[in-house]
Amino acid sequence: MAVRNVFTQEQLDEARRNLENLPDLTPQRITREAALENLKDTILVLAKEKGYTVSDIKSALDAMEFRFSEKAISAVVNEGSGKKKRAPRKAEAVQQKITPQDSQPSS
Repeated sequence: MAVRNVFTQEQLDEARRNLENLPDLTPQRITREAALENLKDTILVLAKEKGYTVSDIKSALDAMEFRFSEKAISAVVNEGSGKKKRAPRKAEAVQQKITPQDSQPSS
């Protein structure tokens, strides 16, 4: 079958109408991040209350053809565990350099 190089305005208008009438697939196509967020409560129950490890949860999800890394699942399990991240070293070094200069008397 040959490829068309020329179209009529009527064909373009019909194609536009047909494309505009296609259904919205957004509710049916859930991103990986949204899927993991949706499963978050269940993952937390498994990890915190039922004794499952991150590896166990990953294996169960793999069997259902939900491919998430152990790192992603671990992030869900450890999210909000109260751990505060340290400030980057660079910021600490900058703060230390500023402090001694500020304490010198001005001439």
